Amino acid sequence: MEQNEIIPIDYGQRPTSLQARGQRTASKNPVVSYLASLNSKDSRRVQKAALDQIASALTNSQIEDSLDFPWEQLDYGAVTAVKAWLNARYAPATVNRYLCAVRRVLKEAWRHNLINAEAYQRAADVRSVSAQRLPSGRELDTEEIKRLILVCLEDEENPNLGLRDAAIISLMYSSGLRRAEVVTLDLEDFDAKLRQLRVIGKRNKERFAFLASGAVRAIQKWIEVRGNEPGPLFYSVNKSGKIVRHRKERKSAAQKQQGMAPNQIVARLSDQTIYHLIEKRSLQAGLVKKTTPHDMRRTFVSDLLDVGVDLSTVSKMAGHENPNTTMRYDRRPTRVMQDAAEKLDIPYPKD
Repeated sequence: MEQNEIIPIDYGQRPTSLQARGQRTASKNPVVSYLASLNSKDSRRVQKAALDQIASALTNSQIEDSLDFPWEQLDYGAVTAVKAWLNARYAPATVNRYLCAVRRVLKEAWRHNLINAEAYQRAADVRSVSAQRLPSGRELDTEEIKRLILVCLEDEENPNLGLRDAAIISLMYSSGLRRAEVVTLDLEDFDAKLRQLRVIGKRNKERFAFLASGAVRAIQKWIEVRGNEPGPLFYSVNKSGKIVRHRKERKSAAQKQQGMAPNQIVARLSDQTIYHLIEKRSLQAGLVKKTTPHDMRRTFVSDLLDVGVDLSTVSKMAGHENPNTTMRYDRRPTRVMQDAAEKLDIPYPKD
């Protein structure tokens, strides 16, 4: 067997060794092309990590950077082995996300003429995992939303931070925005008179999100502190309550070794900041169950469906391309089934 030939799997269902590193320029690297096609910085980070993990597993940790892995040498057996290896470790949705990354990289390898059409079609012809899981996360009740907002407004140590966090929580519940959409908002995207936001969502698609009056008041209170100068709608707030509008750009280790001085950039929040914000305020509010930013979105969709807003409208408001995605958040069928189960008379003694 040649040194650079993939041995896809051993009897323990673990992809093993591949020796040779792919020697190519960035302009011919299928991983670079694939990651560049993703609109979200967070998506690029997550999918790069997935590809790194697969490259490491296939080479027994000899190649840990997917940029160095010769993806064009994967065949149907190797990708099937990857699927089996992933399937033993992760939920179906995660397995399918990893497989999607592999297929997309293989397609980029074909586009770069690193692999012929027949080899690409065969290697990519591995089916996704066919399974269905209940949506992760939960819906918050009205009291929990109220407690989250109040704990922000009662932040005596850093009132400005409290106003910002209250505005973000109010906006997320009122509009159902994804955390990545929240951090890309600029001041000019907010129209208090029309009670709407201009949002750039997934796949760079633009839409309007509409706000309840309470959310508009919360944002206006924050803007009183933030000021009316152009820029991100939400900035960082330091421990002393000062608005941080600019920060030094983070440099990679290689850039630091080259002596590159960091530039001053706009201090826009990251989507990870939103995650930590919700986590922190949930603990402060005494919420027993784990709460994430996506739970705000779930609650937004579920509450609208509960009050009778039609599925098509809710789907558009949530920025879903397919109403079937919105239906997964619909808790009404669950309640119908709960009511139906209660009608059964189980003759078990009460005492």
